[in-house]
Amino acid sequence: MSKKALTLLLLCAILALPTLAQGRKNVRINEVMVQQDSTGGNGWVEFYNSSYSSTAVEQMFITTLSREEIQSVFDKNKGNKKKPKQILVELCEAQPQDIYEIPRGDERNTKIAPRTHFVMEADGDPKSGTFHMPFTFTAGQDNYIALYDVNGDLVDDVTVPATLKLGETYAIKAEGRLPSILGDGKTEWTVKDGQTIETAVTKGNYNIREVNENIEAFHIKDPHGYWIALLAMSVVFIALALLYICFKLFGKFASKNLTDDSKQQAAAPEAVQAVASPAAGDIDGEKMAAICFALYQHLNAHDNESGVLTLAPRDNSSWANKTGLMRELPVIKK
Repeated sequence: MSKKALTLLLLCAILALPTLAQGRKNVRINEVMVQQDSTGGNGWVEFYNSSYSSTAVEQMFITTLSREEIQSVFDKNKGNKKKPKQILVELCEAQPQDIYEIPRGDERNTKIAPRTHFVMEADGDPKSGTFHMPFTFTAGQDNYIALYDVNGDLVDDVTVPATLKLGETYAIKAEGRLPSILGDGKTEWTVKDGQTIETAVTKGNYNIREVNENIEAFHIKDPHGYWIALLAMSVVFIALALLYICFKLFGKFASKNLTDDSKQQAAAPEAVQAVASPAAGDIDGEKMAAICFALYQHLNAHDNESGVLTLAPRDNSSWANKTGLMRELPVIKK
């Protein structure tokens, strides 16, 4: 790979780094219903896209298998060089009642808008649609639910306690910290019984907060906005400085390549001349060509001519025939 191509690849990698900050790892489990009532109403899981960009959740895996069970399956397949996706797909085929792959082909519904949610029904009937899982939850015991990405990374998981009663949900606190990173230890969960507005069961409606505590805390620390202005300008100037450094390095590499090419081109004629130079006693090409041309002229000599061209006008030339330049009208037969 040339230095120029390597430089362009490095520049593209630097510019692509911000896109790694968000993505499918920002899909969070937000609220879980184990059983709706004593008649055995289906449970459900509400997921939340906490990123500021749309996320396609197709080909993500939802499972009730524990971390240890999934990891043991990965460990067993280390030697056969299978990709994590292939391992999870095979696990879906072997244990369809424990793991579910969100299928492709339903892009209109599986592409989740930023800061919105989607609900998966735990009714044990995946034939009913994309958002129906092949397993159900059991009331009176701990229920574990996990979400895996296509590359085998654990995106999010939660264990719903056995103390959860019928009709209650296990949800993130509406006034708490928004879920964003797995295992940050700052997300607070609570039980919602639906008895009051504060504890209402919000299936398909993410817990809306009236106040953003992060903004309020920043307002207290920086009431006049000096720090936020300094931060914004610093980000801009740092970005410009990085761009300047990248373009400077790219210019150095490009100029070095041009210098090397020019040196090679300058050395090439000298090498050709050294190879083409005749040995001592040989006749060079120009003299040989002159001799050959003289012999050709001598052996193929013919009568001498004056070398004067005489151009005689011709009246019947088609160029002088004006009638031949006129368009001929068609003859109309009566």
